[in-house]
Amino acid sequence: MKPVTFTIDGVEGEFVCDADEVRSYKTAKQLAKSENDFGVAFDVMERIFNGNDEEYIDRLGGDVTCIQTLLGKAIEACGAKNSQASSPASKTAETK
Repeated sequence: MKPVTFTIDGVEGEFVCDADEVRSYKTAKQLAKSENDFGVAFDVMERIFNGNDEEYIDRLGGDVTCIQTLLGKAIEACGAKNSQASSPASKTAETK
């Protein structure tokens, strides 16, 4: 596990994600498949944020539209902007 700490403008406190999970092929593959089975996305979020995903989403406002913000900032913080994890498939949460 490689912890990376980041902040989100307008939200108090820090967030921590696992850069190894953010960059992993398994994570990218599962996010791509989450379009057909959205439950997989929740499992991925739990792994990326070491079980703190619910707390983090609550801090961002508590609704499912916050997933994209949180995941996007984690990807950016890990320098994985051009990874599969930042593909259009990972943006499905924004529209669901």
